[in-house]
Amino acid sequence: MAASSAASATTLSLKYTGIADGGEAVKIEQFGKNNDHVTAGLLNFETSDNKSFSAYCVELGQYTIESLKTYTVGSFSTTQGTNLQNLLSASYATVDTNAERAAFQLAVWELTHESKAGKFSVTEGANDSDGQGFNLNNSSKNYSSLMSQANSYLDAGAAYKGANLYQIEKLSNPEQQDLLRFNAVVTAVPEPSSYALLMAGLGVIGFVSRRRSSAIKS
Repeated sequence: MAASSAASATTLSLKYTGIADGGEAVKIEQFGKNNDHVTAGLLNFETSDNKSFSAYCVELGQYTIESLKTYTVGSFSTTQGTNLQNLLSASYATVDTNAERAAFQLAVWELTHESKAGKFSVTEGANDSDGQGFNLNNSSKNYSSLMSQANSYLDAGAAYKGANLYQIEKLSNPEQQDLLRFNAVVTAVPEPSSYALLMAGLGVIGFVSRRRSSAIKS
């Protein structure tokens, strides 16, 4: 049974093609690894059949390279999936600039790496003593604006109670960064012919109603 399940897993061959608008270089303190430079932002990829898509990193412990690699297409745990879905649904439609994409990446990392119970919040510090899965290192740059924006996204996600606006997947590779791939949920729009049929149906109902009214009066 286990071998059968593994063989039937959905896989995807893709390669990293760059980061949107050059990205934002940050210093991350994570899992005791000091001064680890990471480029934060929306990552661009291309599949083996030349289809492009974008994704966010959900694994700080590894890197990704510009050659085809095979990823397993799966899902996040229930809690992580819900948190990421709410984060996207609440704010992603407003993410337009390089800095906003970098801040959104920080928010994603917070949701996937935070180990301390309580409110999700990106903080800045030189070590992992507060129990966080990662911290921003303040030795080379002031990240207050990025942190503020990331935390506004996290707060909005925590408060979100609406419908799920995105389909999300976890792309996993044992030697590459795991990824969050997402697509906006497409709401079906009736064809013009459907509107015409609807209006015709309403017209018939109105006609029958008037006929019945006239019959009663006579």
